[in-house]
Amino acid sequence: MTSRSQELAITGTIGFVLFSVVVVLGWVVPVDRFVTASLEPLAGPLFVYVTELGSVKVLIGLSFIGMLYFLWRGNRFEAFRLPIVVIATLLVTQVLKLVFGVDRPSIDAALDATTYSFPSGHASGSLALYGMLAILMYRRNENLIGFGLLVAMVLAVSFSRVILNVHYFSDVIGGWLVALVIVAGSEVIRRKRN
Repeated sequence: MTSRSQELAITGTIGFVLFSVVVVLGWVVPVDRFVTASLEPLAGPLFVYVTELGSVKVLIGLSFIGMLYFLWRGNRFEAFRLPIVVIATLLVTQVLKLVFGVDRPSIDAALDATTYSFPSGHASGSLALYGMLAILMYRRNENLIGFGLLVAMVLAVSFSRVILNVHYFSDVIGGWLVALVIVAGSEVIRRKRN
């Protein structure tokens, strides 16, 4: 019998494969254009700061701060899982960018937008870090406001990339699917340990 985490990891993997075919064939272009046009009025300096919450430096730095917190709380598994999941997600995303070679809508080195577009590293990394912390909060029935803020951070960072015109909406969805598979895979390992 498979667990929900295993089912989610398998479904996410199949979903990413199918979605990547749709992206490569260009079938998402109308949706990407629609979402970009819809979010364009939101463009402004605020999202330059929001997007930084998904930068590699911030994600890795916060994951190591989280590691220290979990070590302090005596939870060694979560302490090491957090940075491993974040770093693995970022590395897998970079490899997939090279595999697919999708060009960005615009290149902007100031916004960490110099590599290929699909999937979005900011979207995958923010879901890996903030999403996993949200799951941990939800599992322990802790602070519902904190849970909501973490989910909002994932959405804000991810959509900031589209608002700033350095990613397509399809890149964000691809990034979320990558992180979903890795986080679900880490949940499978956690459940097998317990």
